[in-house]
Amino acid sequence: MSRQTKTNHDLISRVRDAGVVGEGGAGFPAHVKYDTRVDTVIANGCECEPLLYSDQYIMDTFPEQIVRAMEAVMTSAGASRGVIGIKGKYTGIGLKFEAAIAGTGIELARLDNFYPAGDEQILIHEITGKTVPPLGLPKDQGIVVANVGSLYSVDNAMNQIPMTRKVVTVTGEVNRPSVIQVPLGTGIKECIDQCGGFCVPDPVVVVGGPMMGRFLDDPADIEKEVVTKTCGGLIVLPRGHYLHQAATLLPEVMQKRAATACIQCRLCSEMCPRFLVGHVFETHRVMRAFAGNTGFEIDAAQAMMCCECGVCELFACPMGISPRRVNAFLKNKFRQEKVEYEGPRKVAPGQSRFREFRRVPTPRLAEKIGISKYLDLHPEFIGEYQPAKVSIPLSQHIGAPSAPNVIPGDRVSRGQCIADIPKGALGARIHASIAGEVIAVDRSITIKGI
Repeated sequence: MSRQTKTNHDLISRVRDAGVVGEGGAGFPAHVKYDTRVDTVIANGCECEPLLYSDQYIMDTFPEQIVRAMEAVMTSAGASRGVIGIKGKYTGIGLKFEAAIAGTGIELARLDNFYPAGDEQILIHEITGKTVPPLGLPKDQGIVVANVGSLYSVDNAMNQIPMTRKVVTVTGEVNRPSVIQVPLGTGIKECIDQCGGFCVPDPVVVVGGPMMGRFLDDPADIEKEVVTKTCGGLIVLPRGHYLHQAATLLPEVMQKRAATACIQCRLCSEMCPRFLVGHVFETHRVMRAFAGNTGFEIDAAQAMMCCECGVCELFACPMGISPRRVNAFLKNKFRQEKVEYEGPRKVAPGQSRFREFRRVPTPRLAEKIGISKYLDLHPEFIGEYQPAKVSIPLSQHIGAPSAPNVIPGDRVSRGQCIADIPKGALGARIHASIAGEVIAVDRSITIKGI
């Protein structure tokens, strides 16, 4: 076994053992993602969505650990180039990274404040000028992109510390907007209570960011939902907020609106970030097909290329209809029917010539979607919260649910592996986030602290 192979095996093994997944939202098991050979490793520190500060806290607090993990991933993958991408407005973080990367050969790239700068394919285009083909992966262009939170977890994994904690932004209509660190499986209502509780009488909660997050509008769901490995933010909004209305439209209502209101202006396509890096993806044609016109099989299949960033729906469309949600609805339908996209996957570089002028400034986006008043809250870190009980889902990553190896009545220590990757499956290990007694095992493992 060569030294390079041994280095790769050691890192991948430790990352696998620690249960590290992509923390930018997708939750892809990191030990699979990093087990590759590429030319370039990019650290994603652009915190894609407005109002989120979790990655900023991690970068500000642990820049040396992120750089150390990045060097390890580069060595493992045989990469000759490493770039940390942050927004230029993160001036203090930029200075800390400059100090941390001194002498390493790693570069620091400062991006403008636009949405979605943190989309990995947009980040790749900004830094390298390359375009990942539609439905392709960064490794197709010799690149691996790692979220900075994931890299911090990789550094912990190198020291045999498993992933048991999550840094979460709690903001919006709460009395004390904050960044808080909690054990995985902590109730989101508990997180909000630690930040002063709701300051509106009938709230809804966005799990994630305002553009791509998932809405909880049933009080029972708000009570039972927990923090997972991919949960970076909790945004509290008043019921009936513009984003809440947009997120709760029924498919039949979306179809009627598409049929009666879509003017085929092409703005949803022309403003699409993926279209502007060369993807031959025309959302307006999907809308036309969805509305009931001809060509459904050909045009609707394009929905599979949508990254669901929401620019088309929440910024571009002048008619208030729902291209992003239509795409998501069709993608889910096609997955259920096991339909695969068989259309062209070519790249049209000429489409990027207007990109500089069509990028969406974050402040303008915030004004458009009704969250600008929250931009100035700047949540501060308030420390770690220790709950009396956690309920850790077995499925909080891409792939198969983890297989529990504990039963009710077992005593577990913090960091102990309580669920493993099913044999031959894509998945991630799960570890106890608190010490205590296992009191239930079903779709989650519930632990009562001792």
